[in-house]
Formats: sequence, structure tokens, C-alpha cells
Amino acid sequence: MRRPAGHRALAASVVCAFALVSSVLGQGSPYPNAKTGGNYMHNYYLPPAPSSTPWAPAWSPDGRWIAVAMSGSIWKVDPASGVAHEITYDDTYHSMPSWSPDGNWIIYTADDGGKTLQLGIVNVATGEARALTNDSFVYTDPVFSPDGSRVAYVSTKPNGFFNVYIRAIKGGQWAGDEVAVSTDNKYRSSRLYFGVEDVHITPAWTRDGRQLVLVSNRGVALGSGHIWLVPAAAGGMNDAQSVVVEQTLFRARPDVSIDGKRFVYSSTRGAADQFSNLYVQPVAGGEPYKLTFFEHDAFHPRWSPDGESIAYIDNREGLPQLALIEVYGGANRLVRIVDRRWKRPMGVLSVRTVDERGQPAGARIHLTASDGKFYAPADAYARVSAAGDRMFHSTGEFRVELPPGKARLTAVKGFEVLPQSDEIDVAADGITPAQIVLKRMTDMSAKGWHGGSTHVHMNYGGNLHNTLENLMMMSEAEDQDIVLEQIANKDNRILDYQFFVPGGGPHPLSRKDMVLVVGQEYRPPFWGHVFRFGLRDHLISPCTTGYDGTAIESVYPSNTDMFRKARAQGASVGYVHAYAGERDPLETDLGGAKGAIVDAALGTMDAIEWSAATRAGFFPLYAMWNNGLKVTAVGGEDSISNLHGSKLVGSQRTYVFTGGRGLDMHAWLDGMRAGRAFVTNGPLVELTVNGALPGETVPLPAGGGSVSLQARVRSIVPLQKVTLYFNGQAVEDIPLAADRKGADFSKTLQVAASGWYHLRAEGAPADRFPLDTAYAQGFTNPVWVSVGNSPVRDRASAEYALRWIDKLQKLTEAWPGWRSQKEKDHVYAQFDEARKVYRQFASEAAR
Repeated sequence: MRRPAGHRALAASVVCAFALVSSVLGQGSPYPNAKTGGNYMHNYYLPPAPSSTPWAPAWSPDGRWIAVAMSGSIWKVDPASGVAHEITYDDTYHSMPSWSPDGNWIIYTADDGGKTLQLGIVNVATGEARALTNDSFVYTDPVFSPDGSRVAYVSTKPNGFFNVYIRAIKGGQWAGDEVAVSTDNKYRSSRLYFGVEDVHITPAWTRDGRQLVLVSNRGVALGSGHIWLVPAAAGGMNDAQSVVVEQTLFRARPDVSIDGKRFVYSSTRGAADQFSNLYVQPVAGGEPYKLTFFEHDAFHPRWSPDGESIAYIDNREGLPQLALIEVYGGANRLVRIVDRRWKRPMGVLSVRTVDERGQPAGARIHLTASDGKFYAPADAYARVSAAGDRMFHSTGEFRVELPPGKARLTAVKGFEVLPQSDEIDVAADGITPAQIVLKRMTDMSAKGWHGGSTHVHMNYGGNLHNTLENLMMMSEAEDQDIVLEQIANKDNRILDYQFFVPGGGPHPLSRKDMVLVVGQEYRPPFWGHVFRFGLRDHLISPCTTGYDGTAIESVYPSNTDMFRKARAQGASVGYVHAYAGERDPLETDLGGAKGAIVDAALGTMDAIEWSAATRAGFFPLYAMWNNGLKVTAVGGEDSISNLHGSKLVGSQRTYVFTGGRGLDMHAWLDGMRAGRAFVTNGPLVELTVNGALPGETVPLPAGGGSVSLQARVRSIVPLQKVTLYFNGQAVEDIPLAADRKGADFSKTLQVAASGWYHLRAEGAPADRFPLDTAYAQGFTNPVWVSVGNSPVRDRASAEYALRWIDKLQKLTEAWPGWRSQKEKDHVYAQFDEARKVYRQFASEAAR
């Protein structure tokens, strides 16, 4: 049986393309020997590399100092004055300090830039540091025993999974072999976001040194698990006793009090809170007491040596900051870092980024100092993009302390402004000024096109306490016209729900030059996640289905049902992060939008989202378009803007033509639904056929005729190819300009049967920087051509859709969480309804 038109053309390039994407920059996945937990665990558990503000506090034994991680080094902070002294420095990023009971040593983690995390130790008096580990694994959470003779820590040795170990130490060096308190252990099935392998993390010693309080999801369906009391001995996890039964999320980090009776930890109490607060509980178990009642997060609690205070990390002002709270009395204050006293020469780089009129222009900044390390200003959120680039956003002016010598800086502002790079010689003990002028390559808004990502999250459990205003600052730095923020669940919590405004219109914070929309992401792991923008009355509940071990374990209702409920409120809806990679999803597990073929046939969805550079999505999308189903392709990266490691805001976006209606939410969503849009992670692609835009139809008489095509492509990075497609088949390779950053094309072609044209532009992985993507990619939605009013039909594409539904039904039948046959019958009836549509298409194509 032949493949659908367009699918044959794709197949030949899949293997080669997949190999290219897998080796982007030679980096591969971050922390390759951390094989469980994924991106969420990396953000919620592994230390930021670096944090521009204090992270992971640890008291000195005499209570005079608090060690913190900051700017890639370990510092000691005087909590009374806020003066910080740098203790460690080398070519890695240091974090997670723990002070030895005699005050002589601090053990810490050292991140080599996303490959491994090792353990190091420093003599506090002399500043002499040495590595304690040097291999390919990840080590975290080092903590000295109360007598200083042992260290408990977490390692992914030997198989890549997180286990707790104990090892003797003396004089700053190992003094014995490691002892495995836990070993690899599998759950009964692969847990959503948490995998099949258990994690064992964040050990804290009891005061007698005989037991550890740690976190593990052994036997737990959701989250990083319960808090356990475990013998500090080989195989101790086998005799563990759970003392807190809760859906934690890598943030608990228990610490035992000086009296040995209680421990403090950070918690959202499962689904009770959006934010992490501090709780105290008896070591032996009991009812937790809530110590704080914040509307922001409190992380990393650590008891003071006298038991009177708790140091922790507080993000009330946005960025994480060191804070203290009285155990008895409740007085609470930030410890502001007023002076950073570096152990090495430093200078200050003062930068302005301006537009061509000399006005301040927000931008994304990539900055590498003379020592090869990344630094960020103390008032900026240091982040790592999905592509592995370290960066921060600026409003147009910033100051940052750097080692003297030549610093490399790149300023980026979206896809229409040319990136600017400069090498600046930073002077020691002084201020070095610099100005970067950002020049616009093109102005799409002036042409009636307005761009924005369809998939942005504001708060999602990350280190930053984000606000809508700050999200708009990030979006302005990335040159977005419209900000489409989505409320969503994280497991059983619902994040940012309080920002929903009924009425179905833009958020009140919208400006003339930037529209803000607060919508909702519905996140069923089986069917695929979806967006809803423009809900008039209320958020739709539940926020997901199909969660193991919960009361919403069934995959009923289907996405079809929930799309209809959202549309009843006037919402625009579509599948998000639909398909990844290069292979046809029908050959795998149907990808991240399993229900899309059904919903396209039933007319219950508007759009399907590209969240990264991928060719996999063209297989099902072309099958839809080849039978005249007008589903709009959109771009949205799924940025989680308060995580320190995530896709960047606006790195995958949708440009919509609104024409004379200008920048307006309703005009934008209307244009999106109509298909007047293109998808891009960089290249700006324009196509007209007889003057008609994507989403519009060119009528031709029976028998066909000629059409005049005009194409224009511009890109801030070099491209590899630009191709024109008709009905999924490549019909024209369009030559690139000499610099490979543009193409212009005009040609008349003959059309004999109804169909569609679209334009695709792609770059090579090696040329992708500064785009946060595997490779540059942009493509238009179809310009439709109607010959004699005949519908667009393709039998092979219809048969492809039928095979898709058959496979979907097999996957659905295997789901263990159904509650009744009635639920199944309801969903399977929708499948049959969609089958009827595609069978009709196949019949019409055969005529």
C-alpha cells in the first residue's frame, strides 16, 4: 500500500536528519549519567550552574557564617552584615556546600557545564581545594555526619540512577570505601515524569549518626516520594520507615534539629499549596507543623547550630535570596548580599543595549568571561536554554562583575533583529562601559504579521518567583508581540490559576505594543496536552486525566469531549508539543498528540503545535491537509520561564496576519484559526499564491490553470535549504542568497487538481546559534487551490488516518485505568465517527 503523498518525500531524509539532531553541538542530553527524572528533576533538584544569587545555605559550626553557592563559587556570608567572601573558584560551577563539624572543611558539588557533577572539598583556612571524585557520574547532596567522620551523599553510580551512599573521610580525603544505603529499585511500571527506577535523594543525619532522613519514591506513583527514616548502613533502605507520606517534588531537603527530635523540610503538602513552605515534624513521625505561610517559595531549610534560627532560600522578590526565620518568635528577614569580596581580581562590565534610535532595548544576553565561564548580574535570573546556552534577560542596561580580560558578549532580540556580538576587554578594579546597537533586519508588524509563542508558562515550581510583568519583560527582550501564558497542573497542583480573568479577552496588563493572554493547558498524558485561549467564563476542570494512582486515572473524558467544552466558552483550542523527532509517529507510539487525527476529522480542534524543530509532525499534518482538513500549524516552545534550565520564551513561535485589525487578541486568534499563519524558530517565511495568503483559497476553473507564486525568506542565521511543497511533495528548491540568510522567489506554475502549497525553510544544526533549537526551521500554513470547486482528497492519506485510529484504539484498550464499559463505548464511538469521515474521504479520492 502506497504511503500518503508527502510521506514518501519525508521518509528518505528521516535517518540522516535524526542523526544530525542527536548530535547538535556534540552536547547530547545534559547529565547523561543521570538517567531518571528528566528536565523537571534537573530543575527542581540539581543545583543551578550558576545561580546569580545565593543558593543552598549551610551554617558554620560556630554559627558565625552561612556558606552559600553563588556566581559559580562557594561563599561564606556574614548573616549580620550581608558581606560575602568567596572561598572556592575554578573552571566549574560549585554548589551544595556542607561544613564539617570542626569548621575546617567545606564539601561541595562541582558542575562541569552540564556533563557531570563531582564532589570537591576546600580547606576553609587555606583555601586549598581538591577533587574528591572524578568520573562520568552525578554526585549531589554531600553532608558531613555529626562527628565529621563520614559523608552521606547521592550518586548515580553505577547505572545512572540516584542512590544514597556513605563514605568515611579524614583530613579532607576519603578514608574508606563507599557504602550503598540504597540500590537500584524498580517501580511496578514507568511513572509519568518519574520513570520506572526509584530515586533516593537529600540525606540528612540524625544527631546520633545512626540514621538518615531522606526522600525516596520507592513504591510511590507520583512525585519524588515520601520522607523516610533509614538506618545509616549498607542496605539501610530495605529497613526504611516512612515518616512523611506526601507527594514531594524534589524540594523537601529535610534537616534535623540540634536536639535531634525534629526535622524541618520544604513542602507544598501535595496539592495543598502552589508554593513550597517550611514545615517541622518529629523525626520519628507525626503531624507536620506549618512554619511559614508564604505566597512564594521557601527552599533549602537548614537549622542554625543553636537551634534558634533556620536559614533558607526565599524568592519573595522574584530571585532566590538568602533568608532567616526565627524558630521561636517568627521574625523573618532577607540577608541581602551588600558586598561580594572575591578572592581574585575582578572588574565591572557596564552594558547598554540600544535600538537604532539610541533608545534602551531589552535583549537576551549570552556572556562568557575571560576565564571561559558564564556570569550574570546579581539582579538577573541566570538560565540555561534547551540548547545548552547560558544566558539572562536584560531590560537594556546591566552591570556584572567579571574577571579581567576579554569577555565575549552576544545580544539577541528575537527573529527580526540581527544578533550583535562583541569582545570587550574588562579592566580590573574598574568599570568598563560598552554599548551594543541592535539593528532591525525586518519589521513583520509593519506588514500586518504579529508573532508570539502559543505555549508559555510563568510559574511551574522553579527557583524564580515569576510575575506577569516579569514574563512580559522576558517577552519584550525576545521581541514577542503577543504573550500566551498558560495555567497548568504540575501533578496534583494547579499553578497560576489566580491570574485567570473571565470574559474571554486580553489580560488587563496588556499594552498597545504587547498583548497578554492568560489561557489554560489541559494535560492528559495519554491523549496529548492542549491549549485553550479565550475561555469566557471559567477554567475547565479537571486539568488532566490518566494520572496513575489518582481519582482521575481513567482516560475518560477524551480530548474531543474537553475541546467541545472549551469551544462552548468561545475558546481557541489545539494540541501542544504534538510530535518530536524525525520518525513518523504512526511507526512509534503516536507521539504527543495521539487524538489529533480523530479531532481533525471531527472538527473539534483548531491547531496543532510545533514546540521544537522536528519533521515528525509533517506525517500526520500532511495526512490532514491532503484531505482538506484545515488544521492550523502553530509554534510554541513550552517554555517554563521560572525554571533555570528550560526552553527560552518565544524560541518557537507563531506569526499571524491580522492586516488592518493590528495587534489585537481576537484578531490574532481569528487569524490563527483561519490558517493565516506561519511557524518558526527563526526563519521568517512568506508565501502568496495569486496574492492569496496562507489560509486563503485560490479558485481555478475546472481543468486547472496557472498560479503565480511569490516567496520571501529572511533569517538571522544561515539556512541550508528552502523548499516549496504542493500536496506534501517537494516541487521546487529555492536558491538561497550568498550569505544563506535569505531567499526571494517568483514563479508561475500549472495546477491541474485541487491542493495546497506551503513553504519550508531549514538550517543545519551547526548554524543554529543563537536560536534555542536543534536546527532552524520555519514553514507556512497552506495556501489552498480549488480547481473547479473539487475538494482536496488523497486516498493514501485517508488510509494513513484509518491506520492511526486503529492503533489508537489498541493503545486505548490497553489503558488500565478505565472505570466502566460505558466510558469505553463513549470514546470508541468517537473513533468510529472519525473513521466514517476518513472512509468517505478515501471513497471520494477514488472517484
